[in-house]
Amino acid sequence: MGMGFGGSSVFNMASPSASATSVTRILRDYVEPAPARPRRILDVGGTRAGFAAQASLPAQTQLVIANPEPGVGADLPYAEDLPGNDPGFDLIMLFGVMMYLPPAELRKLLTGLRDRLRGTGTLLIAEPDPEGVVGRVEIAAKTVYALVKSLRTPTRFHFHTKGETEALLRELGFTSVTPREDLRPRRPFPLPPPQPPYFILAARR
Repeated sequence: MGMGFGGSSVFNMASPSASATSVTRILRDYVEPAPARPRRILDVGGTRAGFAAQASLPAQTQLVIANPEPGVGADLPYAEDLPGNDPGFDLIMLFGVMMYLPPAELRKLLTGLRDRLRGTGTLLIAEPDPEGVVGRVEIAAKTVYALVKSLRTPTRFHFHTKGETEALLRELGFTSVTPREDLRPRRPFPLPPPQPPYFILAARR
């Protein structure tokens, strides 16, 4: 996660996790109550101040947060730290994380998350869209911030377009990839910093 823009509200206002309305719609669409088999959600890169704070979880629903940053309320550092006998998840969220991962690491993570889905479970990806004017400004702003924050070891970003991400998901065996930009927060974002809209994809095996 590097410096952790994903855990900062300053760089997270365009994420679905920042909007109570978006979170409610995510739960409605992907976490149906099921008393016979409690639902399980994995929030990769999330914090207790993000999705968890906005969500009114159905009864018996378990939310697991994987984030290596200290002090964010995570249950474990990385999704890879889940035990081999973990029963899997009905919804896995990956919001604003891909930009921190070079291609080989991203491929490995997505493959692992695919294998953690159970039944008709969904991998929901939301990532700042690097295309367009605001997206290019965002790339420049984060690059400069990284240099100022840590001159010795600045965070290296790897921005991914919606098209590239969809192609990668299909290559990794996801047979259904659906755009869900309707889950974007519907409110203006203050400037600065620039807040490009997120592209959102829902993927199933």
